[in-house]
Amino acid sequence: RDLEKNRSNVKEAKPIEGQQRSLHLETRERAKLSDVTHHNTNNKLTISVVLPCGFEHDYFIRTAESIFYETPSQILKEIVLVDDASEPPLKQSWSEEAASKFSVKYVRLDEPHGLIGAKQAGAEAATGDIVVFFDCHVKPAPEYWVPYVNAVEENYKRVVIPTITSLNVDTWEEFNRPTTSGGGMSKCYLTFDAEFKWTTDKTPYVPIMSGGLLAISRKWFFEIGGYDSSMKGWGGENLDQSLRIWTCGGEIVSAPESYVAHMWRDGTAKTKANYKVGAGDAIKNRARAVKAHLGPWFEKKTLTFPSFKDWRGKELDTSSITDTFSNLKCKNFEWYLNRFKNIYRDAGVLPKEVFQMEAISDETSSSPLCLELKTMLWTNYGSPDEILFK
Repeated sequence: RDLEKNRSNVKEAKPIEGQQRSLHLETRERAKLSDVTHHNTNNKLTISVVLPCGFEHDYFIRTAESIFYETPSQILKEIVLVDDASEPPLKQSWSEEAASKFSVKYVRLDEPHGLIGAKQAGAEAATGDIVVFFDCHVKPAPEYWVPYVNAVEENYKRVVIPTITSLNVDTWEEFNRPTTSGGGMSKCYLTFDAEFKWTTDKTPYVPIMSGGLLAISRKWFFEIGGYDSSMKGWGGENLDQSLRIWTCGGEIVSAPESYVAHMWRDGTAKTKANYKVGAGDAIKNRARAVKAHLGPWFEKKTLTFPSFKDWRGKELDTSSITDTFSNLKCKNFEWYLNRFKNIYRDAGVLPKEVFQMEAISDETSSSPLCLELKTMLWTNYGSPDEILFK
């Protein structure tokens, strides 16, 4: 999923004057397994990298080549490149024969499935032990894959999230890498308006994943039912998947030493998305996700937010989600809130006390004053001077 949300302040390095972007990388030697770190090569799990690519003509080749060069042959089973009804088809830019030399196999969808459907199609075509979902405009750093394999070898129900940095698409170089381990972007948490906010703490655990970049064992992905077949386009699938994973016996962890540079949508023509998202699809997806998992919190809390006013009093069938994991003896949402009490209880997302505010009028107007937050950062918190009556 594109991670441009909340990332508008990225400052991109300038390309060299006169430099032309190429569809291909320069040929170089492929990464090899380290004899010291990865001596037990016979038992190493393999990975399939799934790239959902809708109209990504400018970047899909360099993304696939980057993955190929940074992943040893013993580890990379394949790169599943899902062409989500791009026109012209992506293979016209890179033939199947040429792409196969980089372990790429195409899955062509003649009708647009959207990001969620494309990822599901890629997972169904994958044959590796671990399915790695990347966006189609990324560059992984050396040994990015090591934490994925090590973590899943220990627990096949463990999902791994890399540290997300920034990618200059002109030079195809990473920038904005954090100066200390554990920095960067990998963790989110769920808010009751069915949104997710970026966060950080000293634990390895990820309450909600942003959704675009992750590694999950193929076995666990299909045990929890894959992506919801009734979700359209993109948005909300990360909430559903994260809650399924945690409540049904799995866990999501961050990998602070796995860096993947990502192209952010910064409003310029070269980063503009060329696919279309159906009107209302994202909000309906989010509604489906939280109704399936939040129980009474959906009716009593989520539906009170203005963005969900159209769903009040309406039927919303989420059986395509709940039926898929009905046999896994999953925990309820209260268990999830307690699991992440450091956020929901200790940090005040669920306050100990609530109160009502009375609308008052100023001396010059009969209109009541409103409470307003001047700026919204990546969390729900602001300094005192950001809140005012207006």
